[in-house]
Amino acid sequence: MNEHPSEVKISRLLADNYSQKILSYTFRKAMSAQRLSKMCRIPIAACYRRIHDLEKAGLIFISDEREIRKGRKVKLYRCGLKSATLRFSNGKFKVEYDTSNGSSSMESMVNGGNISYEDSGGSGSGPEDVEEKPHVLHQSS
Repeated sequence: MNEHPSEVKISRLLADNYSQKILSYTFRKAMSAQRLSKMCRIPIAACYRRIHDLEKAGLIFISDEREIRKGRKVKLYRCGLKSATLRFSNGKFKVEYDTSNGSSSMESMVNGGNISYEDSGGSGSGPEDVEEKPHVLHQSS
């Protein structure tokens, strides 16, 4: 990645429910987009879009690529986010985040950025092979 993503874009990604789920589930174990879609109950097209946006922002990376059938490969994604903080102070949003590669560490002020929160409603339990469900922030309306 040659350029840093905008502060507003990072804020939106960190506040987005789907992005939070993807980051939480890939924090301990690399997963394919198909598995993430199923486990997080995210439509596959939306899952691929979020993965693309998270990858472009440097918050997720491809940790492995495996051949599953006669030359068909699947990418496994892993969370690259070590920590993140989004604060609102004196009328401005402040975004601080640190990635595992160390090159995307950033602290910025966001003036007048509209941060959208997406709430997918209730969430069910994950598959049996998940030891515990990752914590995902929820916004109330």
